[in-house]
Amino acid sequence: MYSSSMTEMEKLQIQALLKAEELCSRKAQMYLSQTRDPAVQAILQQTADMGNRHVSMLNGLLQEAGVSGGSGH
Repeated sequence: MYSSSMTEMEKLQIQALLKAEELCSRKAQMYLSQTRDPAVQAILQQTADMGNRHVSMLNGLLQEAGVSGGSGH
């Protein structure tokens, strides 16, 4: 996808984005477990799923650049 000639700044920015996406996904999962409203649950599930997709994509970018990714939950 991207060249492995990623700069250190780009790697640091992707790592920061990765942490933010992981946090977003964890929060959505926590809120999902606390609500009983089906409409709210659907939105939170979509948010958590999207966050997980973003985490996977960012981890892939870091792997291609030869950097270990985030916690992976």
